[in-house]
Amino acid sequence: MRKKGFHKVPEKVKQWVQKGAMVLAAVAMLASDVPLYTQAVTKEEAQAAVKGIDVSGYNGTVDFESVKKQGYTYVMIRTGAGKETVDSCFAQNYGAAGTAGLKRGAYYYSYATTVKEAQAEAKKCLSILDNRNLECPVAYDIEEDAAFKTGKENVTAMAVAFCEIVKAAGYEPMIYASLNKLKEYFDYNTISQYKIWVANYDVDYPDYAYPYMMWQYTIGSVKGANTAGGQCDENYIYENFVEAESIALNESEVDLQIGEGLVSSVSLSGTVSPTDASNKHINWSSEDEKVVTVDGNGTVQAVGNGTTNVVASTVNGKTAVCKVTVTTPATAIAIGNESLTIGKKENFSLVPVLTPETSTDGTTYVSSDEKIVRVEKDGTLTGLKKGSAEITATTDSGVSTTVTVTVKKAPWRISNNGLFKKMKVGETYNMNCKLPKNSASNKITYYSRNKYRVEVDEKGNVTALATGWCLIRAKTYNGKKVWTLVHVVE
Repeated sequence: MRKKGFHKVPEKVKQWVQKGAMVLAAVAMLASDVPLYTQAVTKEEAQAAVKGIDVSGYNGTVDFESVKKQGYTYVMIRTGAGKETVDSCFAQNYGAAGTAGLKRGAYYYSYATTVKEAQAEAKKCLSILDNRNLECPVAYDIEEDAAFKTGKENVTAMAVAFCEIVKAAGYEPMIYASLNKLKEYFDYNTISQYKIWVANYDVDYPDYAYPYMMWQYTIGSVKGANTAGGQCDENYIYENFVEAESIALNESEVDLQIGEGLVSSVSLSGTVSPTDASNKHINWSSEDEKVVTVDGNGTVQAVGNGTTNVVASTVNGKTAVCKVTVTTPATAIAIGNESLTIGKKENFSLVPVLTPETSTDGTTYVSSDEKIVRVEKDGTLTGLKKGSAEITATTDSGVSTTVTVTVKKAPWRISNNGLFKKMKVGETYNMNCKLPKNSASNKITYYSRNKYRVEVDEKGNVTALATGWCLIRAKTYNGKKVWTLVHVVE
C-alpha cells in the first residue's frame, strides 16, 4: 500500500486501521480459493532482479547501509504531497541514501483534481528537489479517488502536465499508479513518452500490456526501513524493459473425455520468449466455455462435447493456441429387440441407443453371414436369402450388443379381416393384416384416402372420425397391397 500524504488522523489510529485491514484481507484470501502468493516471482528471478524500496516520512529514520546489505540498490524518496506539504524526511533520506551509494529517485503524492493543480504540485516538487542530482526518475504518484472521479481524459491531462514541467527542469518524469487505475484512467498513447511505475501485489507479473520501468510488487519487511507497522514498499526496476516476442505451449492439441475414471482435465504451460522478457505473465481463455474452461494456472477442464481452442496470451498480445476436443465414451449400447424378422430384399435400419445419451461414440456393424444379411456402415440391413445371421453393433469405446436377424421369403400377398367395414363415428378396429406362412414383411405401411374421415395409425388401428366413405390401404415393403372400404355412419 502506498504511503499517502499527511492526514489529520492520529498515527496510532492509522496503524490500527492498517493492521486490521491486513488481517481481514489475509483471512479473506485464506478463506477463498484464490492462492495466497508469498513471493511475486521465482527465486531465481528475484535474485537476478534490480531491487529497491520507496520511503517517506512514515518510515522514520532509515538505515540505508542495512538496506543496501540486503541487496537493494536504489530508493524512491517522497518529496512532498498536495499543494504545500514537504516530506519531513526528504532531505535526510536523500543525503543518507547517497552516502550509502544507493541510486535515488523521487516521487510526489498528488491531491490534484485539475491540470492547474497538477502543475502547481510539479513546481512544488521541483522546489523541494532544489536541483539535487537524481539517478532515477521523478514520479507523479496519483492514487486519490477524487482525482479518478474526474475521468480518464482529465487524469491523463494532469499526469502529462506534471511530467512536462518535470521534464523541462531536466529530470526524467514517471507516472505511478496501481495496475487497475493505469488500465482504466490513463490513455497509454498519450503517456507512452514517460516512464511507468506500476503497483500490483501478489502476482507473478503485472497484467499490463505495455512496458514499465518499475514494478511495486509487495509490501514487505525490510530491516532498517520499516514503518512502525512493520511495512515497506518493495520494487523491481527494469533498466531495459524486454518485450515478450512469442509464447509456446507444451501441447498443441489435446483430447479429453467426460466420464468416471477418464481424463477430463489437463494442465497446460506456456513458455514466453525471449528468456529475459521482463513480463512473462500469461492470460488464459477458452473460446467456448461450454466445451472447456481454463483457470489462471492453465488447467483445462472438460465441460461438454465439442472442439474449441484454449488461448494463452502475453500481456502485449502474443498468443499460442491449443486445440481441445472433448468426447463422451459410451458405457452401453442397445439397438431394440434381441431378434427381428425381415423379408428377402427388405431393408431395415438399426437405431443404436447409447448410454449416456451425450455419448459422442460412433457405431460399427458386423454381420456373421453377409450372404444372408448384409449390413451397411450406417446400420441398414438387407435380407439376401433365407436363414439367420447375427448383427453385432460396437461403439468406438468398445461396448457392443448383438441382434439375431431371420430372413424369410418376400410375401406374395397380404390379407386383412375384410374388404368392407361399416363403422360408427368414434369406433375403432384393427385391420389385422396377415402374410402367407414362411414369408415376412417387417414393416407394413398404412394409408387413408381421407384422414379427416378415417384415421389409420402405423399399427393398422382404424378410427372413424366423420360420416362418409373412405378407402384405407395396407402395403408390404415389396408392394403387395390390400384395400378396405370403410363406411362411417352416426
